[in-house]
Amino acid sequence: MSESELNDSSEQPLSRRTRRAVRGDTGKRLNAIPFLIAAVVVVVLTIVLLWWFLMREPAAEEEPWVWNDEPGLDGLHAHQVPSEDWETGWCLRDYEDETTPADVADCDRGYDAQVLLRRNISDGPYPGDETVIDTAHQWCHDELELDSAAVDSADYELQIQLWHPTESTWRRDYDRMVSCFLTRADGGQLTGSFLPDSEDDEAPSPDDEGAGVEVVEEPRDTEDSDEGEDEPAEESD
Repeated sequence: MSESELNDSSEQPLSRRTRRAVRGDTGKRLNAIPFLIAAVVVVVLTIVLLWWFLMREPAAEEEPWVWNDEPGLDGLHAHQVPSEDWETGWCLRDYEDETTPADVADCDRGYDAQVLLRRNISDGPYPGDETVIDTAHQWCHDELELDSAAVDSADYELQIQLWHPTESTWRRDYDRMVSCFLTRADGGQLTGSFLPDSEDDEAPSPDDEGAGVEVVEEPRDTEDSDEGEDEPAEESD
Protein backbone atom coordinates (compact mmCIF):
# COMPACT_ATOMS: atom_id res chain seq x y z
CA MET A 1 0.00 0.00 0.00
CA SER A 2 1.35 3.41 -0.89
CA GLU A 3 1.89 6.22 1.53
CA SER A 4 -0.96 8.22 0.01
CA GLU A 5 -3.43 5.34 0.59
CA LEU A 6 -2.41 5.10 4.24
CA ASN A 7 -2.99 8.82 4.74
CA ASP A 8 -6.42 8.57 3.07
CA SER A 9 -7.53 5.67 5.36
CA SER A 10 -6.37 7.47 8.53
CA GLU A 11 -8.43 10.54 7.64
CA GLN A 12 -11.76 8.56 7.38
CA PRO A 13 -14.20 9.34 10.23
CA LEU A 14 -14.35 6.81 13.15
CA SER A 15 -17.55 4.86 13.89
CA ARG A 16 -19.64 5.54 17.02
CA ARG A 17 -18.55 2.28 18.63
CA THR A 18 -14.94 3.10 17.91
CA ARG A 19 -15.27 6.56 19.42
CA ARG A 20 -16.84 5.05 22.62
CA ALA A 21 -14.03 2.54 22.82
CA VAL A 22 -11.47 5.37 22.50
CA ARG A 23 -13.21 7.24 25.37
CA GLY A 24 -13.31 4.05 27.47
CA ASP A 25 -17.14 3.91 27.43
CA THR A 26 -17.80 0.19 27.06
CA GLY A 27 -21.04 -0.07 29.17
CA LYS A 28 -24.44 -0.93 27.78
CA ARG A 29 -27.31 1.53 27.91
CA LEU A 30 -30.27 0.45 30.12
CA ASN A 31 -33.66 -0.11 28.56
CA ALA A 32 -36.20 2.28 30.12
CA ILE A 33 -39.30 0.34 29.09
CA PRO A 34 -39.39 -2.10 32.11
CA PHE A 35 -39.10 0.84 34.52
CA LEU A 36 -41.99 2.61 32.80
CA ILE A 37 -44.14 -0.53 33.05
CA ALA A 38 -43.30 -0.91 36.75
CA ALA A 39 -44.20 2.73 37.41
CA VAL A 40 -47.55 2.31 35.64
CA VAL A 41 -48.33 -0.82 37.70
CA VAL A 42 -47.55 1.01 40.95
CA VAL A 43 -49.81 3.91 39.98
CA VAL A 44 -52.67 1.58 39.05
CA LEU A 45 -52.38 -0.39 42.31
CA THR A 46 -52.33 2.84 44.31
CA ILE A 47 -55.50 4.07 42.59
CA VAL A 48 -57.25 0.73 43.18
CA LEU A 49 -56.35 0.69 46.89
CA LEU A 50 -57.48 4.29 47.36
CA TRP A 51 -60.77 3.52 45.64
CA TRP A 52 -61.30 0.45 47.83
CA PHE A 53 -60.71 2.37 51.06
CA LEU A 54 -62.74 5.43 50.06
CA MET A 55 -65.64 3.87 48.17
CA ARG A 56 -66.37 0.71 50.15
CA GLU A 57 -69.48 0.75 52.34
CA PRO A 58 -68.87 0.93 56.08
CA ALA A 59 -69.72 -2.18 58.08
CA ALA A 60 -73.36 -2.23 59.09
CA GLU A 61 -73.84 -1.45 62.77
CA GLU A 62 -76.02 -3.71 64.85
CA GLU A 63 -79.41 -2.14 65.37
CA PRO A 64 -80.49 -1.91 69.01
CA TRP A 65 -83.38 -4.15 69.91
CA VAL A 66 -86.74 -2.53 70.57
CA TRP A 67 -89.27 -3.61 73.19
CA ASN A 68 -92.91 -3.89 72.13
CA ASP A 69 -95.39 -3.80 75.02
CA GLU A 70 -98.14 -5.18 72.79
CA PRO A 71 -96.74 -8.18 70.88
CA GLY A 72 -98.12 -8.87 67.42
CA LEU A 73 -99.33 -12.10 65.90
CA ASP A 74 -95.93 -13.68 66.51
CA GLY A 75 -96.31 -13.08 70.25
CA LEU A 76 -92.88 -11.42 70.55
CA HIS A 77 -91.92 -8.43 72.67
CA ALA A 78 -88.44 -8.12 71.15
CA HIS A 79 -86.31 -9.80 68.51
CA GLN A 80 -82.79 -11.15 68.95
CA VAL A 81 -82.02 -9.67 72.36
CA PRO A 82 -78.39 -10.22 73.49
CA SER A 83 -78.03 -12.49 76.50
CA GLU A 84 -76.40 -9.76 78.60
CA ASP A 85 -79.72 -7.85 78.43
CA TRP A 86 -81.95 -10.71 79.58
CA GLU A 87 -83.96 -10.09 82.72
CA THR A 88 -85.44 -12.42 85.33
CA GLY A 89 -88.93 -13.56 84.34
CA TRP A 90 -88.47 -13.15 80.60
CA CYS A 91 -89.68 -15.97 78.40
CA LEU A 92 -87.30 -16.74 75.54
CA ARG A 93 -88.11 -18.21 72.16
CA ASP A 94 -85.45 -19.78 69.92
CA TYR A 95 -83.33 -20.19 73.04
CA GLU A 96 -80.13 -22.19 72.42
CA ASP A 97 -77.87 -21.42 75.39
CA GLU A 98 -77.05 -18.65 77.80
CA THR A 99 -74.87 -16.70 75.32
CA THR A 100 -76.82 -16.80 72.04
CA PRO A 101 -79.33 -13.96 71.39
CA ALA A 102 -82.97 -15.00 71.58
CA ASP A 103 -86.43 -13.53 71.04
CA VAL A 104 -88.44 -12.40 74.07
CA ALA A 105 -91.96 -13.82 73.86
CA ASP A 106 -95.21 -13.32 75.72
CA CYS A 107 -95.12 -16.14 78.30
CA ASP A 108 -98.70 -17.14 77.45
CA ARG A 109 -97.91 -17.60 73.75
CA GLY A 110 -95.34 -20.41 73.90
CA TYR A 111 -91.58 -20.23 74.48
CA ASP A 112 -88.48 -22.37 75.02
CA ALA A 113 -86.97 -21.16 78.32
CA GLN A 114 -87.80 -18.79 81.16
CA VAL A 115 -85.08 -16.76 82.85
CA LEU A 116 -85.20 -17.65 86.55
CA LEU A 117 -82.03 -16.02 87.88
CA ARG A 118 -78.81 -14.32 86.77
CA ARG A 119 -76.50 -13.40 89.65
CA ASN A 120 -72.77 -12.83 90.13
CA ILE A 121 -70.70 -14.65 92.73
CA SER A 122 -68.71 -12.32 94.99
CA ASP A 123 -65.43 -11.15 93.51
CA GLY A 124 -62.08 -12.40 94.68
CA PRO A 125 -59.87 -15.47 94.18
CA TYR A 126 -61.53 -18.54 92.69
CA PRO A 127 -63.28 -20.16 95.68
CA GLY A 128 -62.96 -23.71 94.35
CA ASP A 129 -65.20 -26.01 92.32
CA GLU A 130 -67.15 -27.27 95.31
CA THR A 131 -68.01 -23.78 96.56
CA VAL A 132 -69.05 -22.55 93.11
CA ILE A 133 -71.25 -25.59 92.45
CA ASP A 134 -72.83 -25.47 95.92
CA THR A 135 -73.56 -21.75 95.54
CA ALA A 136 -75.10 -22.24 92.10
CA HIS A 137 -77.33 -25.09 93.31
CA GLN A 138 -78.35 -23.09 96.36
CA TRP A 139 -79.43 -20.14 94.21
CA CYS A 140 -81.04 -22.13 91.41
CA HIS A 141 -82.79 -24.76 93.51
CA ASP A 142 -82.73 -24.42 97.30
CA GLU A 143 -83.61 -20.72 97.38
CA LEU A 144 -85.45 -20.50 94.06
CA GLU A 145 -89.13 -19.63 94.33
CA LEU A 146 -91.32 -21.21 91.65
CA ASP A 147 -95.10 -21.02 91.31
CA SER A 148 -96.01 -24.44 92.69
CA ALA A 149 -99.50 -24.27 91.15
CA ALA A 150 -98.03 -23.66 87.69
CA VAL A 151 -95.52 -26.48 88.16
CA ASP A 152 -98.22 -28.90 89.32
CA SER A 153 -100.51 -28.03 86.43
CA ALA A 154 -97.85 -28.63 83.78
CA ASP A 155 -98.46 -31.91 81.94
CA TYR A 156 -94.79 -32.25 81.02
CA GLU A 157 -91.56 -32.71 82.95
CA LEU A 158 -89.67 -29.54 83.84
CA GLN A 159 -85.99 -29.02 84.50
CA ILE A 160 -83.79 -26.15 85.63
CA GLN A 161 -80.79 -25.53 83.41
CA LEU A 162 -77.98 -24.16 85.56
CA TRP A 163 -74.87 -22.46 84.19
CA HIS A 164 -71.90 -21.59 86.42
CA PRO A 165 -68.24 -20.54 86.08
CA THR A 166 -65.30 -22.88 86.13
CA GLU A 167 -61.80 -22.07 87.31
CA SER A 168 -60.63 -21.44 83.75
CA THR A 169 -63.50 -19.06 82.85
CA TRP A 170 -63.14 -17.36 86.23
CA ARG A 171 -59.49 -16.57 85.53
CA ARG A 172 -59.55 -16.14 81.76
CA ASP A 173 -62.89 -14.37 81.20
CA TYR A 174 -63.50 -12.76 84.60
CA ASP A 175 -66.60 -14.94 84.74
CA ARG A 176 -68.70 -14.72 87.93
CA MET A 177 -72.22 -15.30 86.57
CA VAL A 178 -74.64 -18.00 87.71
CA SER A 179 -77.64 -18.37 85.39
CA CYS A 180 -80.80 -20.46 85.82
CA PHE A 181 -83.34 -21.21 83.08
CA LEU A 182 -86.52 -23.28 83.24
CA THR A 183 -86.99 -25.61 80.26
CA ARG A 184 -88.90 -28.73 79.32
CA ALA A 185 -87.02 -31.98 79.72
CA ASP A 186 -88.25 -33.15 76.30
CA GLY A 187 -87.16 -29.92 74.56
CA GLY A 188 -90.72 -28.79 73.82
CA GLN A 189 -92.24 -25.37 74.42
CA LEU A 190 -93.51 -24.03 77.71
CA THR A 191 -96.68 -22.01 78.27
CA GLY A 192 -97.30 -19.56 81.09
CA SER A 193 -94.92 -18.10 83.64
CA PHE A 194 -93.54 -20.35 86.37
CA LEU A 195 -92.35 -17.54 88.65
CA PRO A 196 -94.71 -16.35 91.37
CA ASP A 197 -96.25 -12.92 91.13
CA SER A 198 -94.56 -11.07 93.98
CA GLU A 199 -97.53 -8.74 94.39
CA ASP A 200 -100.29 -11.35 94.60
CA ASP A 201 -98.64 -14.54 95.89
CA GLU A 202 -97.59 -15.21 99.43
CA ALA A 203 -94.03 -16.25 100.13
CA PRO A 204 -93.68 -20.00 99.43
CA SER A 205 -92.97 -22.44 102.19
CA PRO A 206 -89.58 -24.18 102.31
CA ASP A 207 -91.21 -27.29 100.79
CA ASP A 208 -92.18 -25.25 97.72
CA GLU A 209 -88.71 -23.91 97.05
CA GLY A 210 -87.56 -25.25 93.70
CA ALA A 211 -90.85 -27.18 93.53
CA GLY A 212 -88.93 -30.43 93.18
CA VAL A 213 -87.78 -29.62 89.64
CA GLU A 214 -84.64 -31.43 88.55
CA VAL A 215 -81.52 -29.30 88.11
CA VAL A 216 -79.30 -29.91 85.09
CA GLU A 217 -75.81 -28.54 85.65
CA GLU A 218 -74.12 -26.74 82.74
CA PRO A 219 -70.51 -25.70 83.55
CA ARG A 220 -69.41 -23.15 81.01
CA ASP A 221 -66.02 -24.64 80.29
CA THR A 222 -66.16 -28.41 79.97
CA GLU A 223 -62.57 -28.62 78.74
CA ASP A 224 -59.41 -27.34 80.38
CA SER A 225 -58.79 -24.64 77.76
CA ASP A 226 -56.12 -23.08 79.96
CA GLU A 227 -53.85 -26.12 79.68
CA GLY A 228 -50.40 -25.03 78.58
CA GLU A 229 -51.16 -21.34 79.17
CA ASP A 230 -49.57 -19.20 81.82
CA GLU A 231 -52.05 -18.52 84.59
CA PRO A 232 -52.40 -14.95 85.81
CA ALA A 233 -51.34 -14.06 89.30
CA GLU A 234 -53.78 -15.03 92.04
CA GLU A 235 -56.22 -12.27 92.82
CA SER A 236 -55.92 -10.52 96.12
CA ASP A 237 -58.77 -10.36 98.57
